[in-house]
Amino acid sequence: MGIALRLSVSATAVLLCAVPLLGETSSCNRARAIVDEVKQLHAAGNPDHVAILGKLRTAEQLCPTLGEAWKYSYCSALARGDEASARMYRDRALFNGVTAMDCPSSTGGVPTVEKVPLPGYVRQKYALVVGVGTFRDPAIPHLQYAAKDAKDFAAALLDPKYGNFVRENVTVLTDEAATRAAILNAMQQLFLQAQEDDLVVLYVSSHGSPGKKEMGLAGVGYIVTYDASVKNIWVDGIDYQDFAGKAALIRARRKVAFLDTCYSGQAGVGEKALSLDTSSVDEKTARMFLSGEGSFIITSSRGAERSWESDRIRNSYFTHFIIEGIQRGDQPATVKELYDYVATKVADAVAREKQAPQHPLMIPSTGSADVRIGVMPRSGGN
Repeated sequence: MGIALRLSVSATAVLLCAVPLLGETSSCNRARAIVDEVKQLHAAGNPDHVAILGKLRTAEQLCPTLGEAWKYSYCSALARGDEASARMYRDRALFNGVTAMDCPSSTGGVPTVEKVPLPGYVRQKYALVVGVGTFRDPAIPHLQYAAKDAKDFAAALLDPKYGNFVRENVTVLTDEAATRAAILNAMQQLFLQAQEDDLVVLYVSSHGSPGKKEMGLAGVGYIVTYDASVKNIWVDGIDYQDFAGKAALIRARRKVAFLDTCYSGQAGVGEKALSLDTSSVDEKTARMFLSGEGSFIITSSRGAERSWESDRIRNSYFTHFIIEGIQRGDQPATVKELYDYVATKVADAVAREKQAPQHPLMIPSTGSADVRIGVMPRSGGN
């Protein structure tokens, strides 16, 4: 929960903090009502699939985990002959628990889209890296390493020996540059630019607001941007649910998002550790980033564990070992190999230096072995 809007405590270097979506029930109920309306339109015959997709888009924004909304989007995309969108909708439906992808007869008996393997190459690579440690509102505590973590991570991506990203495809927004508008504009550019055979990496480092109804936030969590103010988080911040939904809709079939848990509190005398304010990113929230085979989310810790930073390495342990993992070996590591390295190193270092548990988590835990952040892009598709 990052600042948790109490702001009576200080915080240092937190990466993007997710919170439970406590307002999900009412939003998902509204989304289910839209899906019921769509079913009635199908039953009436000759449905307008353009209008249906518009309605379902609203349902998906209200409740990204409602599998039926994605299923009916899949059916309408098929009916319109849009197989690329249909594949994406199908994958999201399957990730959210749909087991049967049969479409209503009103779709005209359109054949289903077969599962297509990931492209054997990466055409182009894009990254959005955000770190906010200084805020315009003086009531928001400064974060010691958030901006530095983001800059160091971006430098690893741009390293021609290991990261192999080109500078014009890496957007880095730190401190005063990381406004709400700038972050959303960068997300829109990723949506417009990235194609199915591309790779997209997301990394965000900032405070996050709580999703507590009693805080007046309608059960929705927000990413705190540079220009956010404590009194208007719901206006100035970025709705975490919406941000995750936008990330999932990016067309690139290879996507990796790096998230860390929150920690805030007052350090004791002689301590560098911070007291835990909330649990790690839960799996249900994390899965909102996923859009099918080839997409992964890696979080810094599990359950109620703390995420730690180090004044010795001047980074969070999580970010430090991600960078180290990218820069090791003669060949680019797969996401699974990178995760295994980070998980082992973080757990060992935190146990040794902080006498505490911290175990990074990757979702899904299995998947394609052909997702490599450091792979050399092939613009011609060769």
